[in-house]
Amino acid sequence: MDRQLYSMHNIIRFVTDQPILDKEWQAIHHFFQYVDRQWSRFDPASEISRLNRLLIGQSLTVSLPLARLLQRAIRYFEQTEHYFSPFLLEQQYANGYDRSFPFHAATEIEGTVPPDISPFLVEGCEVTRVGGGSIDLGGIGKGAAAMIVAQRLRKSHTRGLIEAGGDVIVWSDAHPWKIAITDPQTEQAIAEVRLRQGAVATSNRIYRSWKVGERTNHHLLSGKTGRPIETRYVQITASAPQLYEAEVMTKLAFQMTETERQDKLFKWFPNGRLLLMDDSGKMVAEEKGGQSIWTG
Repeated sequence: MDRQLYSMHNIIRFVTDQPILDKEWQAIHHFFQYVDRQWSRFDPASEISRLNRLLIGQSLTVSLPLARLLQRAIRYFEQTEHYFSPFLLEQQYANGYDRSFPFHAATEIEGTVPPDISPFLVEGCEVTRVGGGSIDLGGIGKGAAAMIVAQRLRKSHTRGLIEAGGDVIVWSDAHPWKIAITDPQTEQAIAEVRLRQGAVATSNRIYRSWKVGERTNHHLLSGKTGRPIETRYVQITASAPQLYEAEVMTKLAFQMTETERQDKLFKWFPNGRLLLMDDSGKMVAEEKGGQSIWTG
């Protein structure tokens, strides 16, 4: 059974062993409508936008799914020594990412330094601003939405796949799923991941990129500087038990050297694997212990 809907500026695809019942499908639709309304940085009425307008000391009660996501995002921010940061909205605007894609050119302004502590304190569903900085959930928000729905579908489907713009969650009690990884330039399949349970996230610096004069900026920012990451890698795919982990791993891997990935990334995510593609098209796999041949 294959069904689709549009949310978070992506086509979300659902593949299950048995048809998704109409009542269940309606609940999934309603959930993604909630996500589009409340997790968007482009909607001034969303919970995210209202949080970003808080002054220090002010609080806002948010929905339970968002509160849980913020807690997880803050935990990754602190765990990864700020290589991953969900608080780069002001820096995205400064680099020209101030509207929804697609666009091809933008104007850059002087940016501020990213926060080195979480600007928000989450207690239950109450979020209080305690410092400067603004939330941009980005890929981890998309991944969280897919994870929540996957948990729901697993109760009634023994085999399933959810695909959301480069993010994939799979589960199966039998044969593994085959997940194709495509070249960001040609969109031709270049590798394959085989998973029975787990998730895959792919990020590249091609799709969401734009011109600022003669220079090209992209949406992958350093959590340390707030500037587009300068890297020889064009695309990185991560596989991990949870989609949250895979999403964060791709952001870290773009910023780190191989030594740093071994010393830090695989210490934090020991069950993760990476497939890195550089600007020459060469691909190399990495996991805890060093580089390896990519076997899917």
